[in-house]
Amino acid sequence: MLQRASLAALTLLACTLTAAGAGSRSDTDLLLLSQVLAAPATVSYSGVVETVRIERRATVVSVYRIEHRAPDLTRRTYSSPPRFDGDSEIVKGNRKFSIDAKNRRIVVTRSDPTLMAGSALRDLEALIRANYRTAWRRNGTFGGRPTIDALLINKHTNRPTMLVRVDRETKIVLDKQEFAAGGAMIGETRLDRVRYAPVSPAAFDLPKGYAVVQPQRVNGSSHDPERVVRDAGFAARKPALPDGFSPLDGDLVELRGIRTVALLYSDGIRTVSLFETATAVTPDMAPFHPDALNVSGRTAQYAEDGSVALLTWNDGTLYYTLVGELSRTDLQHIATTITP
Repeated sequence: MLQRASLAALTLLACTLTAAGAGSRSDTDLLLLSQVLAAPATVSYSGVVETVRIERRATVVSVYRIEHRAPDLTRRTYSSPPRFDGDSEIVKGNRKFSIDAKNRRIVVTRSDPTLMAGSALRDLEALIRANYRTAWRRNGTFGGRPTIDALLINKHTNRPTMLVRVDRETKIVLDKQEFAAGGAMIGETRLDRVRYAPVSPAAFDLPKGYAVVQPQRVNGSSHDPERVVRDAGFAARKPALPDGFSPLDGDLVELRGIRTVALLYSDGIRTVSLFETATAVTPDMAPFHPDALNVSGRTAQYAEDGSVALLTWNDGTLYYTLVGELSRTDLQHIATTITP
């Protein structure tokens, strides 16, 4: 599971494409937010998603074809970067199937809670309303479709975080631009060549002849990280997150005998996950050309993959991986709150 952490993080990015909405300063904004969050449950569509991340050394592009059949079937087939070419992810309700074409295997996990309906969406809406406001709204166009455009401001920093363009008719987000603290654009996710039409159920069939890897859940998932950490069976720790972040989900699983704590946090738009083990297992960082960092006097590895960043380190006893849509500085600070 940890070796595929970067691909899982790309799924979280795709989730924000359908989840990011306007703020809450008016009844109109609240209505738009509710419509955006509810849209995937009723709208079927296909298209090509292109994510551009402007990094310190290069601009990184991720491309995948998306097919979504309402209410809860989604397939993403990657064509870029080259290391993911041919890989895909299929979400069926609350299960996600990560298809590793090169190694002919399927890793089965629970899907991201922010893709689910009911209370999870209500929690997400509450987080967005609590942490973001709309600076302005206007009508526009994107890809030939009329849109509602909105600039989102983080209430804690009072800085622009994201510009979203929402399809005026379907309420699917067609474009989002993300900004650094200084105001420079650091990434964009575009849904191009969108087609609103039923998608055949056959598009979500799993390939035959692949090995299936499924982690054993030690206990049920929980919104309470304290419970997951307490039941870990080793001295797991929970992070201190930036203002506005709240726990969305936690899991304690065993994959090939390795017990892993997995905690997911969000502020409604951005997400960050923490994986902890007492066994020396970390993602393969080499393809991402990692940089060396310092975490409380210990060497760590930092890398960027599309719109997400990864930070791995150990404290001599436990092994940690942070995966999130946060800056290098933010991840390094979170790491220092975890490491004794």
